Amino acid sequence: KFEYSSNTSVILADIAVRALTDSEDPEQRRQAVADFLEARLFGPLGMDSMVPEFDASGTLIGGSLIHGNARDWAKLGEFLRRKGASPSGEQLVPSRWVDRMIAPSPRSPHYGLQTWLNRPLNDPEAEHPLFPDRAPHSMYSLIGHMGQYVIVSPEQRLTVVRLGHSNREERIAMLQEVADVMELYPVR
Repeated sequence: KFEYSSNTSVILADIAVRALTDSEDPEQRRQAVADFLEARLFGPLGMDSMVPEFDASGTLIGGSLIHGNARDWAKLGEFLRRKGASPSGEQLVPSRWVDRMIAPSPRSPHYGLQTWLNRPLNDPEAEHPLFPDRAPHSMYSLIGHMGQYVIVSPEQRLTVVRLGHSNREERIAMLQEVADVMELYPVR
């Protein structure tokens, strides 16, 4: 059974920090993650507005709390669209890792590794967080709490970022507007 849970992202963040440091000191844990993110991702991609949030134990709140401006989120989307390569071509993450992120999970065609996929659901009555009827099925997205999106469409060579807060009804309408814009870009 597929069931989305933001807590899974926090658990993964805790596993990651334990790979970076043996310390249980919250400040040392925060610093280890912040240093890693800066050296391996934010710095090489020129993402200078990013501010990760941590819980009291020093674990990154991976399910929802990394703040940044739209330009920096677009840099992350482009990084994923380039399959883990920086703008200079340096491979920061193995391309096969990005391929795995955007491969459907065994239980749900619309979810990969912490990534929402624009693939149709088996149940036509189920609600989809994207719009598989209006954009390439190769499209995928990082979806933040309350309606932030980093949408990547490799076939269109397009990354779309939407920041802001919205309720369910507003998000449904906004996604149709995003689909309207995306339809202006040809599939290559």
